Amino acid sequence: MINYRALIILGFVFLIFIVLLVRLYSIQIINNEYYTLKAQKQQNKPQTAKAERGIIKDRNGEILSYTKDNVSFYVDTRMMDERKIEQISKKFAEVFGKSQKYYKNLIENGIGNVCLEKKVPMEKAIVLKKLYIDGLFYMDDFTRVYPYNNLASHVLGYVNRELKGTEGIEKVFDKELSGVDGYYVFQRDVLGKIISLDEKKSKAPKPGYNIVLTINKIYQSILQEELLNGLKKYEGESAVGIIMNPNTGEILALANIPDYDPNNYDEYSNDARRNRAITDTYEPGSTIKSLVLSMLFDKNLVDENEIINTENGKLLFKNVRIFDSHAFSSLTVRQILEQSSNIGMTKLSTRISDEIFYKYLRDYGFGNYTSIELPGETDGKLKIPSNFTPYTKAFMSFGYELSVTPLQMITAYSALINGGVLLKPFVVKSIVNEKDSIIREYKPTIIRRVISKSTSYKMRNLLVGVVENGTAKTAQLDDVLIGGKTGTSQKLIDGNYTNSKHNSSFIGFLPADNPQIICLILVNSPKVGKYGGLVAAPIFKNIVKKILDVDLELAPIRKKINRSNKIDVLISENSTNNRTKTFMNIPEKETKDYKSQRIFIKDKSTMPNLINYSMRDAITILNDIGLKFNITGTGRIVFQSIEPGTRLTEKSICYLKCAPIKKNIPIKN
Repeated sequence: MINYRALIILGFVFLIFIVLLVRLYSIQIINNEYYTLKAQKQQNKPQTAKAERGIIKDRNGEILSYTKDNVSFYVDTRMMDERKIEQISKKFAEVFGKSQKYYKNLIENGIGNVCLEKKVPMEKAIVLKKLYIDGLFYMDDFTRVYPYNNLASHVLGYVNRELKGTEGIEKVFDKELSGVDGYYVFQRDVLGKIISLDEKKSKAPKPGYNIVLTINKIYQSILQEELLNGLKKYEGESAVGIIMNPNTGEILALANIPDYDPNNYDEYSNDARRNRAITDTYEPGSTIKSLVLSMLFDKNLVDENEIINTENGKLLFKNVRIFDSHAFSSLTVRQILEQSSNIGMTKLSTRISDEIFYKYLRDYGFGNYTSIELPGETDGKLKIPSNFTPYTKAFMSFGYELSVTPLQMITAYSALINGGVLLKPFVVKSIVNEKDSIIREYKPTIIRRVISKSTSYKMRNLLVGVVENGTAKTAQLDDVLIGGKTGTSQKLIDGNYTNSKHNSSFIGFLPADNPQIICLILVNSPKVGKYGGLVAAPIFKNIVKKILDVDLELAPIRKKINRSNKIDVLISENSTNNRTKTFMNIPEKETKDYKSQRIFIKDKSTMPNLINYSMRDAITILNDIGLKFNITGTGRIVFQSIEPGTRLTEKSICYLKCAPIKKNIPIKN
């Protein structure tokens, strides 16, 4: 009986042994690869190492956005016991000034991995990292920081809680800024405790590239401060300001008021976060007159001294009444711009065909995207000629029936004054790595030539006249000559124009002889002042005064302006360019009587400027320099085929056109 029981027990032991052998054979032989990989994953569990997001700087290296290397601490509650809970809660209470009971409750009532503190600053994290306790671990939890809060918020944009770019430069260049995450492979024991780091299998994170903007932090600060002050003073609903280099297309400052703090973006409305400078359109009003006049000059359809009947401020144009804010019986073309006459512009606009009128506006960039490196840009509204009504061209000539963005407008004005070339506006100067080696560099991009150099220089002269003699006197500085144009347009509300709400604007540039910056100010619905010359121009003046005080290179030659002189003399006397006396292609003195006068040309190898000279004087000059020519018409020279300053050859032939002065002569295209 005893032997029988022993045999049964022995049989069970043998059976268990056979089962173990089969199981071991299955694990070690049949499923060897599966269990090997499973063991490796358990023992060599990788941990993601987040890449540090790149820095955004201004053009002078000032940091506008950076990443703070914070750390978040966690505990695995499955590995906790009373001794560990006591140690952890005591240390965290000391570091963060909270009660020990607070941390005990978090651990004891938590399930799985529990976060004790999120985004801990590095100075505190270093202390806690020395606390080696199984089950306590930490992870990098970077925080995006905008040290100047609201400064350039609509340019910079912001990142969400996962550090993903959501608006502005942060969004457009998210890939470049983000870098590439790495990972660390740790060897662990069966309980998950870290034994060592496997450096061969680990991969360090690659930090993101840094973005260098064209923005000048000082300009940006001044622009935002004065926009805010102006908005309060004139009780407007919102305001936009842009400062640009007209010769390169670089955006030096861009601001919208109201604005927001990217550090706390979720506390602001979508309206505050909207970049109105590129997303919102408006009817530009009288600022468009400079552009329309430039196309007329470019096609030689007007003369600046030609006198136009401005009907004492009231005109019935094809059954529609057009008014001027100031009544004049007649004005010269120059004065039409200076006094911002709607009637004068209406009459002048009839001289140009619909197709050419449209082409110039299109060439200036209206109805097109500027393609700036910022999200959400709109292209505005520009009618094609087939959709023109009998009134469209007239209304467009003083800023209605088309809509533009502030960025489009300042870009067009840059072409107007920089010699006639449309440039692509840009806000990123370069992309560099952590060693400041350039990865990608952005340079000025020419889109097209819009007007001739001589037309551009003439328009600069006329725009100085607007500030000196016209609607923009409030933009005048005592020691630096300004050029610019005001604009005031009624707002379209519920399909009707209202006289109670306006867009008041001013676009100005300086120094007048050699423009280095151009600035657009747009105030939405000001209750005080209403007109661009009373609202936007004074804001512009305050901005450029402060900029000139801090940027001594902008206008190195500054002296008291004698405003009793004529415009061309003012420009010559206040020139900031040491190499030339004046930038204008105009006579040194305005000729009041047009009698023949002997002119002596020193340099006979280059083409002189003959515009406004009498036909007799022009012939004398051309014979003197030995240049072949062909003249049509009578009166004064209004067009020359060879631009002033062009090097002449023996084969050169100059074609000249003359027109009588002080007469309205329709010129066919």
